[in-house]
Formats: sequence, structure tokens, C-alpha cells
Amino acid sequence: MAETQARRKRGSLSTTEIVMASMRILDVEGPSALTFNRLGKELKASSTAVYRHYASRQDLMVAVAEHLDFLSLENYSPSEDWRADLTDLAWRAWDVATKQPAAASVAMELITNGVHELTAVEAVLHAITRAGLGGRQAVIHYQVYANLVMGGARAQGMRLAESLGSAKSVFTQVYSPGDPTQWPNAELLKEDLRVVDYAEVFRRQVEMYLD
Repeated sequence: MAETQARRKRGSLSTTEIVMASMRILDVEGPSALTFNRLGKELKASSTAVYRHYASRQDLMVAVAEHLDFLSLENYSPSEDWRADLTDLAWRAWDVATKQPAAASVAMELITNGVHELTAVEAVLHAITRAGLGGRQAVIHYQVYANLVMGGARAQGMRLAESLGSAKSVFTQVYSPGDPTQWPNAELLKEDLRVVDYAEVFRRQVEMYLD
């Protein structure tokens, strides 16, 4: 009875509330915890109320992806330097994935066709065309950039989500060749390979693209 009385007024639930609650659940409890029943409890509403806004979990994830685009572009303003702009946009995506890792891990790969995604596409294309590229070449360079940035940022989100939200960007991976003579370079560099700073890797990937 107490739970029923605590429920919110019918029709008062907004899409923004649902998306924000989804992101809280994702980053505190993990992707598997995000169900419409769990959302209903979080929002003091019925799962049916959530379904009125989003017909499926996939639709909800697209909305989360669109919100991540919004966060990434917040207060963004292009400069006179296209390299600086592409660097800025890349690190904005990385920072969002670091702050919202579980959400990024499940939503950053999705295409939303929403206003914030289209704004991000426009920002990247604007920088690329200022670099002197046009037509098909501009599109190819855009796709390479998008795959690099979104793939790297999403991978960062996945690593952090798997490590229970750790803020660290350095992870340990061990290579111990059973026969060092068969893999001499892995043996030679195994101590350097042991600790990988993925923020440094991401920085170098962006620099290599811009070169």
C-alpha cells in the first residue's frame, strides 16, 4: 500500500527523467540491471509508464546515446584551428565515456539520427572541410575519425565499467611467452606491455590521424 501511495501522478513522467534515471542505473548497477521494471522503481512509476515513452530497451538506449552526444557537445564552440577542433571533439567524447562509462559502453556505438548526433557530425565535417577536403574524401576522413574516436571512447567506457567505475585509465595486461625465442619482441618489451595507459594511446591515435 505504501508503495502505491508513493507512486507519481499519471502522465507526469518525462523522457528526460527516464534517460537520466537510466544513466544512473547503468553506471551504478551495470547494464544488466537496466530493465523497465527497475526504471519504474527508480522513478516511482509503473513500467507501463516507461513503455509509453519508449517501446523497447533499444529505443531507450538510442535516447541515452543522444544524451551522451549532448554532453559531449556542451559549450563546444569551433575555433579557427581545425586540428584543435578535432582534438577537442575527440577528448570530449573520451571524457563523457570516462564519466558515464556503462552508458558509453552500451550506447556509444548506436546511431540516433537525433539533433545532437547531427550537430556532432556537422562539427566534425566543418573541421574536415576547413582542412581542405571535400566530397568523397571528406566523407571517408569523417568516417575514419568517427570510428577512431567513438571506438576508442566506447572501449574506455567498457574498461571502466568492467572495473566497477574506477577512474583509472591505466590497466595491466601480462604477456609471458612460454618460449621467449618464439616471441622475442614480446619478451623484450613485456615490462612495457604490462601497463598500458589507454589515455596516452588515445592521444597518440588522434595525433596520428591529424598528421
